[in-house]
Formats: sequence, structure tokens, C-alpha cells
Amino acid sequence: MINSVGTAIPALEVDFSSIDFSSRSSVLTTAQTFEDLGVSAYNGAGQLLENADYLTLAGKIVSVEARHAAAIRSTNSDSPTAFASNQVVDSNGLDAARSPREVLTMASAFITTPIDASGIIR
Repeated sequence: MINSVGTAIPALEVDFSSIDFSSRSSVLTTAQTFEDLGVSAYNGAGQLLENADYLTLAGKIVSVEARHAAAIRSTNSDSPTAFASNQVVDSNGLDAARSPREVLTMASAFITTPIDASGIIR
């Protein structure tokens, strides 16, 4: 369903002005937000990939993103089980999966480029 050629966002513009780069806490909290969102975005988009090669690559990427998310959660918490927080893991022990609409809504605080994902949003 997703055609990666010719449909990419040509120049993504972002706004990171809400991040206090002189504050370790602000930077790490934002990093955790991005890592958690990235994992849930890949998990949610998997169902949209029809090409097995792309699905395999997405699976490899999300496994690395999940390790990043766990590392940031561990860094931001004193809890040894922070990586399994109910904010990112459901009652079945599965990572969250978000639709493109949910991901774009959550990322909109940082993305200024208009993105029309109506062709892929289910």
C-alpha cells in the first residue's frame, strides 16, 4: 500500500524551540517521547506494508528503536522495569501500535511541514 518512491516528504521542517537544550532533563524527556513514538509508529505502520522486504526492514528498524526507547526510559528512571511501563506496553505485554493519524497528531508539536497522510490513514 505504501509506495516509498516519489511520496516522501521532500523537506521536513521541524521546530525544537520547546526543548531546553541546556537542560539534561528536557533533552532526555524529549528523546524518550521521540523513541516511544517511533516504536509505536513502526508497530502501527507494519500493517500498511505489503512488500515483504519493506516489512522485514521495518522490523529490523523497530527492534533497534525499541532498544533506544528502553535505554532512554532506563536513563530517565530509577526503576529497573521502566522499559515496560504501561505507557508503552499494553496488558498483553506488547508494545503500543499507533496509526499514522495518531503519530502525526503526537508529532505535530515538533513538525511544521504540513503532511497529508490521508492516502495511508486507515
